[in-house]
Amino acid sequence: MHDIAYSNPAESPVRKGLSAYWRRNTSTVESVELANLLGALRKVTGYLGENIGTVAYAGLGGVKDSTIIVDPETVMGQYPVPAQQVDQVAGIVIHEALHQVAWTEHMWRCLKQDDLRQSDLPRLHRLVETAEDIYIENTIRGTLGLYLAAARVKSFKMPSTSRPSIDALIKLWWALTWGKDSKKEDDIYNKPLSRLKELTEHLKDVAWDGGGVTERCERRAQLYRATWDRIAPMLEGLILINRRMAWYPTSETRPMAVGKTTPKGATPLEPELQRAIEIQLAASSTDITALIAEAAGTQDVVPTSRWDFHIPAHPVIDKSLVGRLKMLFLGYSEREKIISRGLTAGRIDARRLHRAAITGRCFKVTESRPAMDWNVTLLADASGSMTGTKWRMVENTVAAIHSSLVGYRNHFLAYGYFEMDGVLMVSNLIKGDRLLSLPPYGQTASGQAIIAAALSMPRDKRRKLLIHVTDGESNFGLPVQAGIDFCRRESVTLITLGCGCKDKSVMRDQYGNTIQFIQSFRQLPHAVERLLRWSFMKAQGPLGNKRTRSNIFLKDESCEAPE
Repeated sequence: MHDIAYSNPAESPVRKGLSAYWRRNTSTVESVELANLLGALRKVTGYLGENIGTVAYAGLGGVKDSTIIVDPETVMGQYPVPAQQVDQVAGIVIHEALHQVAWTEHMWRCLKQDDLRQSDLPRLHRLVETAEDIYIENTIRGTLGLYLAAARVKSFKMPSTSRPSIDALIKLWWALTWGKDSKKEDDIYNKPLSRLKELTEHLKDVAWDGGGVTERCERRAQLYRATWDRIAPMLEGLILINRRMAWYPTSETRPMAVGKTTPKGATPLEPELQRAIEIQLAASSTDITALIAEAAGTQDVVPTSRWDFHIPAHPVIDKSLVGRLKMLFLGYSEREKIISRGLTAGRIDARRLHRAAITGRCFKVTESRPAMDWNVTLLADASGSMTGTKWRMVENTVAAIHSSLVGYRNHFLAYGYFEMDGVLMVSNLIKGDRLLSLPPYGQTASGQAIIAAALSMPRDKRRKLLIHVTDGESNFGLPVQAGIDFCRRESVTLITLGCGCKDKSVMRDQYGNTIQFIQSFRQLPHAVERLLRWSFMKAQGPLGNKRTRSNIFLKDESCEAPE
């Protein structure tokens, strides 16, 4: 046998880039790549703790005090972003996130500095700022530590100054902590460096000795103050270049807490790129505000989020109603032609006449069967006024429509919407074959909910029908007309059922001729049946054709048109 030279097919992950091993959702499109990278960074920080804020590029909306800001210039220019570049950005984000895990801001509050001179505060802050960086990077080991090491490469550059400085001392301490030799080591730095090295060892003990987070903050604050008292006399004669205060005791003058700082000189994203990134992020996240704003053509929207906290539903299913709904969908469904060939009886198949003398199988039968490819979505108002019997009837309606459409090529979705703390929540009421429910709460945001439900419908050629059930006018978010206009642009047939409405004139003003009223929620399942019959018989275009609209068997003369 010939000798086979075996080689390791996998290149060293450290040399190629750590993120090249797991990051697969890359793209050559700028907005898609930046959105995918931001989602990956958010996923990485999510493993570090629960009190970590989100990650965002400079210029993106929804930035809070706990948001970790990433300078977009650090990742822009080449797409997909090189793995080594991603490693450095991931290291920076992990570093900032660890400050929040370690409660660095609380440590600053515990640090006693009221008795110090104002001129000493910037020097103390340089020491504490670097000491905190050393502490938090010693709390992480393993793979995440490799990302920190990748981001640490650019931080070893020594400041250029002709005179000995505190800045050079701090940089020298930082470099020696991570095993980097410095050519600028001066005898004047030896004594303070020995004290700083002792502080490093104490910080390692604090990081791995256990204890509560507040206890570790207090221990670090005591260590920093004790080290400062010992090292302050040794710093006489050293100049300070960077006099920036890292923390202020009053929230009115404190610009940013450590761990949440905005990168210096960060260039915000251009508006068009920012909007494209937000839309890309919203498509795969719970926050769909950007999608709603894009669909409505305005930024004046309330925050909208998918809500996945469900409770089991226990509907009462009317089997006779399910049977009638099934016949309704079957009767008004488009027909598809099915040809069975090679039969012994039927119409002559000209393509198989040569088999007449051999097997006699030269016949065919053409059948017309219902396609049953409906695209139906039920949107239910789950505001605070829908509690009790009203919501029970909504559950029964969802169960009846679901049972009538299951088993075919139909696509049926059901959503409930409500407002909580100024945020519109849209919740899925069907998961697989299970029916789910939710507790009604809050205000009514019908306009944005209609847009959210229409966006969730598959974008195919199937006929789209959106049934909206509510008991009152919309009083939150976009006006209802915005949802009606969006459904019209997307060729979605919107039908609204007003159940037990007190002021019908207001509802007519909001919904126009797309609404029908019923007196009681107990009539809801049968009202949906009648409304479906009416829409199939009267609708033009995608909901019906001449063959289906002329089906006498399914006509219901008792059905009234929407007012």
